[in-house]
Amino acid sequence: MLTLIKNEFYKLLHKKSTYIIIIIAFLYALLANFIYKFYNTNNYSAVNDYFYTDINYATEFVNNYNPSEDSIDDYAYYMAYIDCYGLSKEYDVDSWQVKIIMEKYFPLDNNYYYLLQDEKENKEEIEKVQNEMLLIIQSLLNDDWKYLANLEKEEYEKKVLEYETIIENESLSEKELINYKKEHFVAKKSLELINYRLEENISYKNDYLNDAISEINNVLYPMAEYIYDSNIDLDEYKDAVSSYYENKYILEHKVDTKNEANLRGLIKNFFDEYAFFILVFGIMVAGSIVSEEFSKGTIKSLLTLPYRRTDILLAKFITSILVIPLFIALLFIFQFGIGAILFGFNSLKIPVLIYNHSVGVLEVVNVFKYFGLIFMATLPKIILLVTLAFSCSAIINSTAFSIAITFCGFIGAEFINALAYAYDIKFLDYFVTTNWDWTQFLFGGKSMYGLTFNHSFIVCISYFLIMIILAIWVFNKKNIKNI
Repeated sequence: MLTLIKNEFYKLLHKKSTYIIIIIAFLYALLANFIYKFYNTNNYSAVNDYFYTDINYATEFVNNYNPSEDSIDDYAYYMAYIDCYGLSKEYDVDSWQVKIIMEKYFPLDNNYYYLLQDEKENKEEIEKVQNEMLLIIQSLLNDDWKYLANLEKEEYEKKVLEYETIIENESLSEKELINYKKEHFVAKKSLELINYRLEENISYKNDYLNDAISEINNVLYPMAEYIYDSNIDLDEYKDAVSSYYENKYILEHKVDTKNEANLRGLIKNFFDEYAFFILVFGIMVAGSIVSEEFSKGTIKSLLTLPYRRTDILLAKFITSILVIPLFIALLFIFQFGIGAILFGFNSLKIPVLIYNHSVGVLEVVNVFKYFGLIFMATLPKIILLVTLAFSCSAIINSTAFSIAITFCGFIGAEFINALAYAYDIKFLDYFVTTNWDWTQFLFGGKSMYGLTFNHSFIVCISYFLIMIILAIWVFNKKNIKNI
């Protein structure tokens, strides 16, 4: 058997197509690295993020505003937009000032113009909004972000005390008590964040620490909704919890785990980048390894060797399977080598963060361990598709049909899985495509179709054995006298 496998590798290594694929793989890795280097960065322009509306359009709308025809909401929005655009031009695009202008000043300015439609009725509220806007302007002029941060701190301290006092009131209805508990939870967590900001001297500028604070703030209400009211979808709550603990880790350890424009990001997302490329290579090898013997007429001389047909076929199959990890290793070497030259090795110290909901723990995983886990969990899908291509090659004796059928199965899998998820079609629970993605079981994850790992394992093994046994049976029955 070992001799047969060696012979199969010898044949592969003497095919021009093998070296063409290797060259293409190298060029693909080179392109992927350059994309990560120059296009997939976390550096962005705040002006591009915030000022996505054409300022000329906003100005034209305001100049031609007709109260009887146009919306006051649009008018208030565009007026505030023009004001903030003018203010932001004085500062660097990634400065804390621009972020404050758009995240704090803009909503106040928007509300101000909206209230002006009935100035007499809204006089007190207008004055309140104007005072808040003046405080922000004062902070901008003095280049003092801590002034605003301390104002926020005072506001949250008052809210925490206020809600604690209210919650102790025994006359509250159950619904009111729940609402105030939610508000207290959000205010308390927000106060912790603003204290951390001040203690660690984290301004409002665009960087990963400030983004982590903002993202935690964004998920506090969904978390409170679920904790005290169970009023949101479980998946939405899980996303909120994951975001909360991942960003909390970023703040505690001061590591930018979300920046993937580096060598670590290339390794972490390896299978996202190369999964299809790996499949194409594996299917092409498996889909041709038997059928080419028939098309070239070499099958007769092959079967004259002192080996059983089953041994010959299994040697070809084992070769088809072994080339997959070897090709992945080659791609990894290309990716790692080019990435190391472009990015260096420093990012490899940064772990991958995944929140495990089954045990309620944030898992901190070395990027190489993460790669290994994804590799093992992705293999079943690749092996099953390669086995399908191999079986078709052995049964049909046509390379083109074997490859085409396998790719049709791969493409059709997306449609089948969508049906299984959307309509909960039970018999599809036993279809291979709903069971071959084992990455969904990693880190306490669950199948989107409600299937267990044991179920998926048995289904995948069953399909695997059926294809192999059928291929061996047909191959052993073939009459090759007329070939």
